[in-house]
Amino acid sequence: MSMYYLLAAALVLAASFGPAVAAEMAAGPAVVQGSTTPRIGDKMPDGAIYAGISPDRGEPMYTTPATAIGHYNWNKGAEYCAALKRNGHQDWRLPTKDELNVLYNNRAAIGGFDTSGLETFGWYWSSSEGDRSLAWGQRFSDGDQYYNLKTYESSVRCAR
Repeated sequence: MSMYYLLAAALVLAASFGPAVAAEMAAGPAVVQGSTTPRIGDKMPDGAIYAGISPDRGEPMYTTPATAIGHYNWNKGAEYCAALKRNGHQDWRLPTKDELNVLYNNRAAIGGFDTSGLETFGWYWSSSEGDRSLAWGQRFSDGDQYYNLKTYESSVRCAR
């Protein structure tokens, strides 16, 4: 059997398990510390953490190794990520609401999240807005997603 036949068969099989698996297969292998396929939580050669597939973009998503120090209102959190120059990249941003949920679902493998569940602690901002004064956040102690006033302060974890 040719390598192309095997790859085509793997893509067809992966597609039957869902678009996220197919997207990871189609993206091709990435070299991660001697491995050929990254696993969620793997530290990439540039220092970013592989977080999974973005449900919005259908592409690999990466996050910073840790939560930003301090708490930020929504505007300052977005500015923090936009200004971040880390791991050789300048395209950091707040994750969308759905991407934030991927980070929540993979929090154990990714690590570095505040899961205390206190008022401002343990809540993370997303880039998804409810309206001019509201934006979606997610509490990492239980996964609750809710919109909050953008003036509230919460944690920030940048993605790209």
